[in-house]
Formats: sequence, structure tokens, C-alpha cells
Amino acid sequence: MSVSPAGRAPVPYGIWHNVSRDDERAHVDREDPLDMSTTRGRIAALLAVAAVALTGCGDDSDPSASEPSTDAPSQAPSDDSTPEETGLESPCPPQLRESLPEGLRPDACWAHSDLERPVLADGIVFALEPDASDPTAARHVIALDAETGDRLWKSSVLPGPASGLRATEVGGDPGVAVVVTESDAGDALTEASAAWGYLAWPADAGGDDGGDAGSEDPAFEPEVHITAPQSELAATDVYWTDQGLLAGDQFLAPGAAEFTTVNRDPEPMVIGDYDLDERFAGVSGDLLLSYVKGVAWTPDGPENGSTHVGWLARSADGTEAWNTVTGTPNEEDSLFGEGPNQLTIIVGGYVLTVTPTDENYTTFELSWLDAATHEAVTPTPADLAGAEPAAAAADVMAGETGTLLSPDGTHLFASWSTLAVIVDIEAGTVTRVPTDFGIQGWAVDDTTVYGSTENGTLTIDLASGEATAIEPPHESFEMVDGEFGAAILEGAVGEPSYLVGGRRTS
Repeated sequence: MSVSPAGRAPVPYGIWHNVSRDDERAHVDREDPLDMSTTRGRIAALLAVAAVALTGCGDDSDPSASEPSTDAPSQAPSDDSTPEETGLESPCPPQLRESLPEGLRPDACWAHSDLERPVLADGIVFALEPDASDPTAARHVIALDAETGDRLWKSSVLPGPASGLRATEVGGDPGVAVVVTESDAGDALTEASAAWGYLAWPADAGGDDGGDAGSEDPAFEPEVHITAPQSELAATDVYWTDQGLLAGDQFLAPGAAEFTTVNRDPEPMVIGDYDLDERFAGVSGDLLLSYVKGVAWTPDGPENGSTHVGWLARSADGTEAWNTVTGTPNEEDSLFGEGPNQLTIIVGGYVLTVTPTDENYTTFELSWLDAATHEAVTPTPADLAGAEPAAAAADVMAGETGTLLSPDGTHLFASWSTLAVIVDIEAGTVTRVPTDFGIQGWAVDDTTVYGSTENGTLTIDLASGEATAIEPPHESFEMVDGEFGAAILEGAVGEPSYLVGGRRTS
């Protein structure tokens, strides 16, 4: 049965996976097809950095292309402001209780206004908070108890605009990381006048006493502080991956103490007089992976052209490591007249190709490759658990692509345009979700996808693919992590938005 719930129009996918809608709004480079947005249910996987292992998990995600709102409150709090004066309230206001995600108890949830880019991991919500002295520009990183909403600590003011917030592991414990940029003279991150900065805090940065709101807050400095020269690419061109952080043309590999330069603009594959279209997908191990689909025409006309399709792996310097690109003659009046329509996804150390086999897109074939060797494999849920999938391209239909992997690795959700499917990893089967609208997945647990369509919010059962509309004014969870959940409730024009959360009911 098709589902078309009524309600709020969704925010389009952006780069960020398994993070907040604000993170999805932060991405401005819309031409790169990597969609790290949807995938917002696997926030707590790890990104190894410096001497501590920070293994990137997996919105924002997404993740529209506009920047998150930095509207100032009507009156900036004074330096001796209280938590209430800074917009940090813990109990859930009565006016929000009818809009809460199903699964949050109105009498046992919390709400904080005007927080940005929240992520949830291991019982802690991390977010950006405007600074009282400069709410239009300056930001702190804050940590909140996911059950009570109590503030645990607040960082010092970030030295520049934030390109993305990420839950990570710092020194073996939960933590948070943020990439910032500073381009003014006298840069706060490095002696250079322009730089990337990677900053990270452990979840217990506030110590046993935590940190109070207002001027009494300790200014906790990051435990990880790594910088690199800012590349020519846009400051927001940041990719969090399972196996490292790619910021512009600088890559921070697991266990590395500094960024290294990678070649994001190598010589393209050429067939005759035609450059093939490479779509960068992300990083796996020490390889940069792209999906290739391009047509090499012949002088006799389009009907005699060949379409070349496959995966291409390059090392950091742009040297080709391997490719599976093959060419097939184009066929007029064929479903695959110019090569097969495919959805291609990186999942940890593997690449997945999903190919529809009929014109109605009801049956599909799956093909897995080991990303390091490009050999055919059949990964198990245990091989994939904890990974964050990243879509390389969606050729089945036009539109942004989103992917989510259940925490136990058993089900992969992928959506593009008006088509959404669930891959059963162990069974090797694909189930199409019966809905007439494009679905954006915000979060996932072991049984359920939480998301939205253009007409409202919904849940999808991973075992059956059944979509169920959430009756308005209720909303969908945007973050889930075990027993806790959270979401952003948007306010009317001129009114604050609220981050709400708490322990989920059974």
C-alpha cells in the first residue's frame, strides 16, 4: 500500500549521513554525489585521529545546500546569564509535546532551543551552541545527557566556522570532533593565514564537576588539535568516512597525526575522444573510489556508441589502483540503452552495486566487491556492522541518494527519487518500499528506518519494507542510538527551533 502522509515538506539530502538536518544544510558543494547525509542512524562509529584511534562512523549527512541558521536572538544574554537565559531548558515545553516523535514520553523528555548540528552517541548528545557574546558567528561545542538533557560541559569558542560536527572516539571513549576553518590573518588554528582545523573532545571533557552555563563555564580545550593548509576547494567540502576524514584535498587517515595531500582531480579515463564521467564516492582504506559511467560515441551516430560503467580506485596521488570499468554497445529502445542503471554504495571496506533488472524496478541484482582488491565477495552482517554507507551515484532515476545501515549490519536502506529499497545483507535480497514519494531516511535502528517524504514523516519496517505514516503533528526521530532518541522540531518563522530527546519507549 502506498503511503502519502500529510505534514511538513522535508529538507533535501545533503552531504551528511546520520547527523542532524542542520548538518545536511551545511553542504554547499552539490555537484559531488557523495551523500553523507542520510545516513544518520550510525553516528557512533569511530574515526581514528592522531595518537588516538578515531574511526569515522557513519548526515549529514545529511544530509539542502543552504547554511544552517545563525539568526541572533532578539536580546543577547549577558555574560552572567543562566541556562534559561541562553535558551537551554531541560523540561519539554507543553507546546511541543503534541509534536514529539512517537516513542518519546511527554513527561520524560527534554528540549533545548536554538542548538545546531546535533549528533547522538553512547548516551550523549553533542551540538553547537551560539555564543552569547556573538550569537551570529561564534559557536561552542556542548555535551548533553541524552536521557535528561542536562548540560555536561561546554567547550571554548570555536576559532572559526564549523564545516561539520561528528561523534567519534577520543582516547578509547566517546567524544565529538568538529572541522573548522579560519582564513583571517593571525589565524587561531595555526601560524598560517588560512587552515583547516580538526578539533576533538572526549565525552567527559568537563571532568567530574561538568560545566555550568554562562560565564562560569570552564573553557575546555580540545584534546586532539590537528591542522592543515586550507585547499583551494570550498571550506565546506568535507567528507567524513568510515576510514578517515577528507577535507578539501587533505586527508586524515586513521592513526595519522597530520593531514596528507590527495589528488582529487586526476587525469580522467579517456576512451577515444571522450572523457568518462567519474563520480567521487569516498575513501576506503588508502584508496579513493569513484563510480564511472560515460558514453564514447562513434562518428556514425549515438546508436553506435558504447557506454562504459564500473568502479575506479585511485591512490592518494591519483594513480589508478584498479578499475572494473567495462564497455557495452548502446541499444536503441532498450531499458539499458546507454548502459545499466545502477545504485552504487561504499560500505566500509566493500563496494555494492544494485542493478534493477526490469523496467518497473521491482527486481534487482546485487554485486559486492572487496574495495582493496576488487575481488568478488559476499560480506556478512558482522563484516558490515558499524559501517556508514556512502552512495556514489544513483542512475536509476534523477535525484539525491541516501543510505542507512542498521547497527547490527543486517539491513541496508537506500533511497533515490521516488524509489526506496531495503537490502537484506544475509539473504542477499532486495525489497522495494511501497511508497509513491521519495523517502529521506533520517535514522535507523535494528528494526526500523525513521524518515520523511514530501508530505510528512514515517517509519519503515526493515524486515517487511512496510511504510507507516506518522500522524501529524508528531514527527520522526532524526537520531537514534540504542535506547535514546532525538529530533529537531522546527519553529514557525521568527520562532526558535527545539532539539528534543530522551529515553525511547519500548
